[in-house]
Amino acid sequence: MKKRLIGLLLAICCLSITAFSQTTEQSKPAPKPKPKAEHFSAVASLPRAATRTAWVDIRINRYTSDDTTKRMAAVLVEGGQDALVKELEKAKTIGHVSLSARVGFFDLKLIRSRKTPTGRRIIGVSDRPIGFLEAYRGNRTMDYKIGIIVLDLKRNKKGKEVGEGILLYASQVKIENGTVEIEYVGMEPIKLRNVRK
Repeated sequence: MKKRLIGLLLAICCLSITAFSQTTEQSKPAPKPKPKAEHFSAVASLPRAATRTAWVDIRINRYTSDDTTKRMAAVLVEGGQDALVKELEKAKTIGHVSLSARVGFFDLKLIRSRKTPTGRRIIGVSDRPIGFLEAYRGNRTMDYKIGIIVLDLKRNKKGKEVGEGILLYASQVKIENGTVEIEYVGMEPIKLRNVRK
C-alpha cells in the first residue's frame, strides 16, 4: 500500500529547493574545524514485525557541504529521483544506519544538520540497497529508491543530546509544483525512540 508523506520531512529536514543549503550566523567564513564523528543509538518500533523493537545504530562521520547539497538539489530538480539516485550511488559514504539482527541496512551519502528552537534536526539520505529477490521480482518497490532518517534532538538536564526520529526505508522523492514531495511504500515509517548520543 502506497502512502504519501507530503511536507512533513520538508519541514523537519529542509529538503525544499530553497532550503537545501544551511545558513551560518557569521558574515565572514570561519576556519573549518576537522569534522567530528558522531554516534547515536535509538530504539526502533517496527510496525507489523514479529519482533516489535530493535536497536538502531547511527554513525555520522561528517556532514555534507553546502556546495554538494546545492548540487544534489539541482540534480533532483533537473533530472528527478533517478538522477539523484545516480549521484548518491557515486557519492562517498559519510555515515551508516544499522538495525540489530539485520545486516547492512544502509549507508548515508547526504547528511545535514540544522538548528531548531529546541536543539537541532539531522537528516540523512541514502540510495537504499535493493536485494536480489526484490530486483528479480520487479515489484513496484523498485520505484522507491531512497532511504531517509530524521533525528529531532534537544539537550537534557545533563547537557546531553536526546530525542526521537523516524526512518523511511523505501521512499520516492519528486518535485510537484516547485515543492519536494516524499512518498513511502510498504510498512509505516519506523519510529525511533530514546535517541541518545
